[in-house]
Amino acid sequence: MLKSMLTQDATISRDQLREQIRKSVQDAQAAAEKARTAAAQAGGSGQGGGVVVTVPPVTVGTPTIGTPPFDPNLMIPQRAENIAIAFFVVVGAVIIGLPLMRAIARRIDRGAERPATIPADLRQQLQQISASVDAIAIEVERISEGQRFTTKMLADKTREGTVLTPGSQT
Repeated sequence: MLKSMLTQDATISRDQLREQIRKSVQDAQAAAEKARTAAAQAGGSGQGGGVVVTVPPVTVGTPTIGTPPFDPNLMIPQRAENIAIAFFVVVGAVIIGLPLMRAIARRIDRGAERPATIPADLRQQLQQISASVDAIAIEVERISEGQRFTTKMLADKTREGTVLTPGSQT
Protein backbone atom coordinates (compact mmCIF):
# COMPACT_ATOMS: atom_id res chain seq x y z
CA MET A 1 0.00 0.00 0.00
CA LEU A 2 2.82 2.36 0.92
CA LYS A 3 4.54 1.47 -2.33
CA SER A 4 1.46 2.36 -4.39
CA MET A 5 1.17 5.69 -2.57
CA LEU A 6 4.80 6.52 -3.32
CA THR A 7 4.40 5.67 -7.00
CA GLN A 8 1.23 7.82 -7.17
CA ASP A 9 3.15 10.74 -5.62
CA ALA A 10 5.97 10.19 -8.08
CA THR A 11 3.59 10.11 -11.04
CA ILE A 12 1.79 13.18 -9.82
CA SER A 13 5.00 15.13 -9.46
CA ARG A 14 6.22 13.83 -12.83
CA ASP A 15 2.95 14.85 -14.49
CA GLN A 16 3.09 18.25 -12.84
CA LEU A 17 6.66 18.72 -14.05
CA ARG A 18 5.69 17.79 -17.61
CA GLU A 19 2.79 20.26 -17.50
CA GLN A 20 5.08 23.04 -16.29
CA ILE A 21 7.55 22.27 -19.09
CA ARG A 22 4.75 22.31 -21.68
CA LYS A 23 3.51 25.65 -20.35
CA SER A 24 6.97 27.25 -20.48
CA VAL A 25 7.49 25.95 -24.04
CA GLN A 26 4.13 27.40 -25.10
CA ASP A 27 5.02 30.73 -23.46
CA ALA A 28 8.36 30.76 -25.30
CA GLN A 29 6.63 29.99 -28.60
CA ALA A 30 4.10 32.78 -27.99
CA ALA A 31 6.92 35.24 -27.19
CA ALA A 32 8.77 34.19 -30.34
CA GLU A 33 5.59 34.69 -32.39
CA LYS A 34 5.13 38.19 -30.93
CA ALA A 35 8.74 39.03 -31.72
CA ARG A 36 8.33 37.76 -35.26
CA THR A 37 5.22 39.83 -35.90
CA ALA A 38 6.89 42.90 -34.36
CA ALA A 39 9.93 42.38 -36.59
CA ALA A 40 7.72 41.93 -39.65
CA GLN A 41 5.83 45.15 -38.87
CA ALA A 42 9.07 47.06 -38.31
CA GLY A 43 10.53 45.70 -41.55
CA GLY A 44 7.41 46.66 -43.52
CA SER A 45 7.35 50.29 -42.28
CA GLY A 46 10.57 51.21 -44.09
CA GLN A 47 12.94 51.08 -41.10
CA GLY A 48 15.36 48.77 -42.85
CA GLY A 49 15.20 45.23 -44.08
CA GLY A 50 14.92 42.99 -41.06
CA VAL A 51 15.81 39.36 -41.04
CA VAL A 52 13.05 37.06 -39.93
CA VAL A 53 14.16 33.93 -38.13
CA THR A 54 11.62 31.20 -37.81
CA VAL A 55 11.87 28.93 -34.81
CA PRO A 56 11.04 25.30 -35.45
CA PRO A 57 8.39 23.90 -33.16
CA VAL A 58 9.67 22.16 -30.09
CA THR A 59 8.26 18.75 -29.40
CA VAL A 60 8.15 17.60 -25.83
CA GLY A 61 9.24 14.07 -25.38
CA THR A 62 12.23 11.86 -24.86
CA PRO A 63 15.44 13.47 -26.13
CA THR A 64 17.38 11.39 -28.63
CA ILE A 65 21.08 11.38 -29.29
CA GLY A 66 22.10 11.32 -32.92
CA THR A 67 24.94 9.26 -34.26
CA PRO A 68 27.44 10.68 -36.71
CA PRO A 69 27.05 9.55 -40.31
CA PHE A 70 28.97 6.51 -41.48
CA ASP A 71 32.40 7.30 -42.95
CA PRO A 72 33.64 4.42 -45.16
CA ASN A 73 37.22 5.74 -44.96
CA LEU A 74 37.24 5.49 -41.19
CA MET A 75 36.47 1.84 -40.54
CA ILE A 76 38.20 1.69 -37.15
CA PRO A 77 38.16 4.61 -34.72
CA GLN A 78 41.59 6.09 -33.91
CA ARG A 79 41.46 5.21 -30.21
CA ALA A 80 40.59 1.59 -30.95
CA GLU A 81 43.48 1.44 -33.40
CA ASN A 82 45.92 2.81 -30.79
CA ILE A 83 44.72 0.31 -28.20
CA ALA A 84 45.14 -2.58 -30.64
CA ILE A 85 48.69 -1.50 -31.52
CA ALA A 86 49.60 -1.18 -27.84
CA PHE A 87 48.15 -4.63 -27.14
CA PHE A 88 50.25 -6.30 -29.84
CA VAL A 89 53.40 -4.49 -28.70
CA VAL A 90 52.88 -5.72 -25.14
CA VAL A 91 52.22 -9.28 -26.33
CA GLY A 92 55.41 -9.20 -28.41
CA ALA A 93 57.41 -7.87 -25.45
CA VAL A 94 56.08 -10.65 -23.23
CA ILE A 95 56.84 -13.35 -25.83
CA ILE A 96 60.42 -12.11 -26.24
CA GLY A 97 61.07 -11.01 -22.67
CA LEU A 98 59.72 -14.03 -20.80
CA PRO A 99 62.39 -16.53 -21.97
CA LEU A 100 65.13 -13.96 -21.37
CA MET A 101 63.94 -13.31 -17.83
CA ARG A 102 63.70 -17.04 -17.12
CA ALA A 103 67.29 -17.58 -18.34
CA ILE A 104 68.55 -14.72 -16.18
CA ALA A 105 66.66 -16.06 -13.17
CA ARG A 106 68.12 -19.54 -13.64
CA ARG A 107 71.62 -18.12 -13.83
CA ILE A 108 71.07 -16.16 -10.63
CA ASP A 109 69.64 -19.26 -8.90
CA ARG A 110 72.67 -21.33 -9.84
CA GLY A 111 74.94 -18.75 -8.25
CA ALA A 112 78.42 -17.77 -9.32
CA GLU A 113 80.56 -20.40 -10.90
CA ARG A 114 83.15 -21.88 -8.56
CA PRO A 115 86.76 -21.14 -9.43
CA ALA A 116 88.88 -24.00 -10.68
CA THR A 117 90.99 -25.77 -8.03
CA ILE A 118 94.70 -25.02 -8.03
CA PRO A 119 96.95 -28.08 -8.46
CA ALA A 120 99.05 -29.06 -5.41
CA ASP A 121 102.47 -28.43 -7.03
CA LEU A 122 101.41 -24.94 -8.15
CA ARG A 123 100.08 -24.21 -4.67
CA GLN A 124 103.42 -25.26 -3.14
CA GLN A 125 105.33 -22.98 -5.52
CA LEU A 126 103.07 -20.05 -4.62
CA GLN A 127 103.72 -20.67 -0.89
CA GLN A 128 107.49 -20.69 -1.51
CA ILE A 129 107.26 -17.41 -3.45
CA SER A 130 105.19 -15.89 -0.64
CA ALA A 131 107.78 -16.96 1.97
CA SER A 132 110.59 -15.52 -0.19
CA VAL A 133 108.79 -12.18 -0.53
CA ASP A 134 108.30 -12.06 3.25
CA ALA A 135 112.03 -12.72 3.83
CA ILE A 136 113.00 -10.00 1.33
CA ALA A 137 110.65 -7.56 3.07
CA ILE A 138 112.32 -8.25 6.44
CA GLU A 139 115.81 -7.74 4.97
CA VAL A 140 114.77 -4.45 3.30
CA GLU A 141 113.40 -3.27 6.65
CA ARG A 142 116.70 -4.08 8.36
CA ILE A 143 118.66 -2.21 5.69
CA SER A 144 116.44 0.85 5.96
CA GLU A 145 116.76 0.76 9.79
CA GLY A 146 120.54 0.70 9.44
CA GLN A 147 120.47 3.68 7.10
CA ARG A 148 118.32 5.63 9.55
CA PHE A 149 120.71 4.85 12.39
CA THR A 150 123.75 5.91 10.31
CA THR A 151 122.05 9.13 9.25
CA LYS A 152 121.13 9.91 12.86
CA MET A 153 124.71 9.33 14.05
CA LEU A 154 126.13 11.61 11.33
CA ALA A 155 123.62 14.32 12.20
CA ASP A 156 124.55 14.15 15.91
CA LYS A 157 128.29 14.48 15.12
CA THR A 158 127.70 17.56 12.95
CA ARG A 159 125.77 19.21 15.80
CA GLU A 160 128.69 18.65 18.17
CA GLY A 161 130.87 20.66 15.87
CA THR A 162 132.87 17.93 14.33
CA VAL A 163 132.54 17.92 10.64
CA LEU A 164 133.70 14.87 8.84
CA THR A 165 135.07 15.44 5.45
CA PRO A 166 136.47 12.88 3.12
CA GLY A 167 140.14 12.36 3.83
CA SER A 168 140.05 13.78 7.38
CA GLN A 169 140.72 11.62 10.37
CA THR A 170 138.87 11.63 13.58
